[in-house]
Amino acid sequence: MDDPVAHYFLVHSASKDRAIRHVKQYLSGNQLISYATFVIHPEEVYNGSHPLFEPTLAHGLAANAAFARRMLAHLKEEGVTSLEQLPDLQQGYVTKVLHTLTHLLDGFIGIDSTFYNLIEDSHRVSEELTTSIHAIPVSYWLVSVRAGKLETSLLHPVN
Repeated sequence: MDDPVAHYFLVHSASKDRAIRHVKQYLSGNQLISYATFVIHPEEVYNGSHPLFEPTLAHGLAANAAFARRMLAHLKEEGVTSLEQLPDLQQGYVTKVLHTLTHLLDGFIGIDSTFYNLIEDSHRVSEELTTSIHAIPVSYWLVSVRAGKLETSLLHPVN
């Protein structure tokens, strides 16, 4: 699909329809990011027993980790090499990169989030949740969202 943004949301739900509804409600009421349009294709929604669940989850987690590493690389390129430097950073590009990285680490969703865990409000999956998914896979869903043009974002300026 040619949509510029794709997110994968992990939800706990009794059915595919409820999982889709949960994600739609979350995105429709989200004050952090707002899209002109977004589409959820039911054929791209997988429960934990679907053969594409694990690889899709792994892809989303890997994409978030790669993004975090890119943010760290930007900080290093700008001369940030230790935590002791943080209080003295001049406000600007470097602090914005740090801010974006911090949001990814603390579970604040943004347009750069490939995978988002709505159960734990996180960009990761805890060991406890992984155990639950393996115990009752039909209760956990990955919902793929294809988003169009970004209308608003607290984290990124929109032209």
